[in-house]
Amino acid sequence: MDAVIIGPLAMPAAAFVILIAFLTAAFCFQWWQKRRHRTGNEKALWLIVLAGLLGARLAFLWRYQEQYPGLAAMLDIRDGGWWWPGAILAVPVATLLLWRSPQQRAGLLVALGAGAASAAATVVILLALRDPVTPLPDTTLYTLQGEPVSLKQVSAGQLTLINLWASWCPPCRREMPVLQAAQTDYPQLRIVLANQGEQSVSVRRYLLEQALQFDFLLLDPHTSLSEHAGSSGLPLTLLVDAAGNELARHFGPLSAASLHHFVQPHLPGASP
Repeated sequence: MDAVIIGPLAMPAAAFVILIAFLTAAFCFQWWQKRRHRTGNEKALWLIVLAGLLGARLAFLWRYQEQYPGLAAMLDIRDGGWWWPGAILAVPVATLLLWRSPQQRAGLLVALGAGAASAAATVVILLALRDPVTPLPDTTLYTLQGEPVSLKQVSAGQLTLINLWASWCPPCRREMPVLQAAQTDYPQLRIVLANQGEQSVSVRRYLLEQALQFDFLLLDPHTSLSEHAGSSGLPLTLLVDAAGNELARHFGPLSAASLHHFVQPHLPGASP
C-alpha cells in the first residue's frame, strides 16, 4: 500500500506510519512522566524523529544526486524524496539522548518501544487492508480534439505512467517539465497525462503558454480516474504494467529524482 486515503486526504503510507509511531511514543512518554510524577517534554522524541527524517532525505540525495540540478532542488522536500534505510541515523541520536538523560531514560525507552510496536502493527494492518491488484477501469478519455480513446487501449502492452493533473494545480505545473523530459529519458515507459475535469481550450492554452508537448495527453472530463483512485488530490501518478494492473502510486509532485525512484524498480531489466 503506497498511500492512506481518509476522505479527501491522501497521505503517503510511510508518512502515516511515522505519524502513528510518533503520536504513540509521545502519549506513552507523557503517561510515564505523570506516573512517575516527573516533568518533561517530547523534545528528545522530536530530535529522534527529525534525525530519522534527515537521514532518509540525505540518503535519497546521495543515491540520486545526479538527478538534482542544484542545492535549491535538493532542499525542496515537496518531491517526496526519502530513502528510508537512511533513517538509521536516528539510532545514534537516540543512543546519545538516552545516555545524556538518565532521569528520562526509562520513559524514553518505553516511548520508543511503544512507537516501534505501533509502527509495526500499522504496517501489518495496512498490508492486510491492501486492495488486490486489479486492472484499471476501461475508462473513456478524450483527445484535445474531442475524440474518444479507451484507457485500456492507451495503456495496454507496455509499462505505463498515468499522471492525473490540472492546469490550476501549482504542484502539477511544477512537475510538467519533469514529465515532458521523461518521455525521452525513459523510452521503455509510456507517459500518459490525464487532465482532470478541464475543458480542452484551457488545457491547450496552458500547453502553448508553457511550450509543453506530450505524446499522450488526454482529457478525463468526469474525473473517472480520480474516482477510481479514491482521492481528488492532485497531482497523482499511477504506474501500471502491460496488463493494466496498478503497480504503485505517488501522491504529490515528482522531481527528476523522485520520478526515477518511483519507476526504476519496475523498468524492464533494471535492478532496484
